[in-house]
Amino acid sequence: MLVPPTEGLKVAKYASGAGYAPDQWARALAGVDWEQAELLSDKPGSSVWRAELVVQKRPMTLVIKCEPIDSFKRKVQKVLHTTHAYRHWRGAELLMKHGFRTAEPKAVVYGRRDGVEVECFVMESVQGRSLLEFVADSRVPVREQHVLASRVGAWTAKLWEKGIYNRDHKGSNIIVPDDPNIDLTLVDCIGLRVHDWLRRKTDSGQVVFLEEMLAKIIIEALGCSVHIRASLLMRACHGAYDVVRRGTIPKRSSREPKVRRAWRKFRDSIFDGIGWIIVVDGDPTPEHNPLGGASITSPERE
Repeated sequence: MLVPPTEGLKVAKYASGAGYAPDQWARALAGVDWEQAELLSDKPGSSVWRAELVVQKRPMTLVIKCEPIDSFKRKVQKVLHTTHAYRHWRGAELLMKHGFRTAEPKAVVYGRRDGVEVECFVMESVQGRSLLEFVADSRVPVREQHVLASRVGAWTAKLWEKGIYNRDHKGSNIIVPDDPNIDLTLVDCIGLRVHDWLRRKTDSGQVVFLEEMLAKIIIEALGCSVHIRASLLMRACHGAYDVVRRGTIPKRSSREPKVRRAWRKFRDSIFDGIGWIIVVDGDPTPEHNPLGGASITSPERE
């Protein structure tokens, strides 16, 4: 288990607009009793914690992602600012720039634990439960499931519409806030890429489609033995279509033949695309089941 460092803490990056100095974040981390902190995720080579940090006499509950800088590759990434922490920070800034909710980054801190340098990414703790946990809960009323499925479809399409592609668009990375008036929150931003909407390509030249992001939610659920009904997928398609239609199809009655044909074409492309992606991906069983451990309100990555 990788425990956050308490020695030699140095702040490499911090949210300057938050009103706190770099050394205050370092002192706050050094003052945490990690035996009392909540371990959210424990994987080989990484860990995620939730703890109360006292910054300038103000207590706040935050999430800390830790990874060791224990290889030549990671040491080079640290110098180039391409570690997971820096990539996550840039992804979060991209989301916030376009008005999407995420766990706001607070600081990137380096320190030593048992002679190994450890990178700590400090960010906001988001209240709610993951989309994966939500769809796995059989106690959720059907109407509430349908409403959420429509929200997920629309929200995913809005991301795509803004030129944002998330290669890690899994339900365990999406938080459903306790307050239904608050939008969905993406808490793992490492996989975000900017794409050209017209050419549907990322900066690396990879061709990507809207249905790929929807498919990733379904694939993860299948791997965790969670069945998503076709009716929920249909609701998600409707939600996405309502967003896409705004800029491509004039508002008409849904009973008009032209509108119905356009809807069927969109729906079939989504269904066919999702089916193809599931077949290509093969066995969806995750190495670490997000439903098999502690709460996953904090971000996870592949």
